Amino acid sequence: MHEPDRKMFAPIFRGPARSLESEVCAVLRDREAGATAATVADCLLRSGLAVGLKASVTKRVAELIEDLERASQIERIPDGRYRLVKPQR
Repeated sequence: MHEPDRKMFAPIFRGPARSLESEVCAVLRDREAGATAATVADCLLRSGLAVGLKASVTKRVAELIEDLERASQIERIPDGRYRLVKPQR
């Protein structure tokens, strides 16, 4: 975990830490219709998995989402939301 991320995404009152990418994917998994970076950031803040200003967390989540999109783990849908890529059967 990068040093700036350690302060923003430290596990707060929780069990073992998960990667930031896993946390973002978990939020998107719960929202089959998709979510924006702001929605994901809000969920992480409300659940205590992130601390700080919403704008800062949203900016970092947007960066993580771009990385996950390049890795083909999530996809952007036409209305601007993101969702997990469903595995091919």
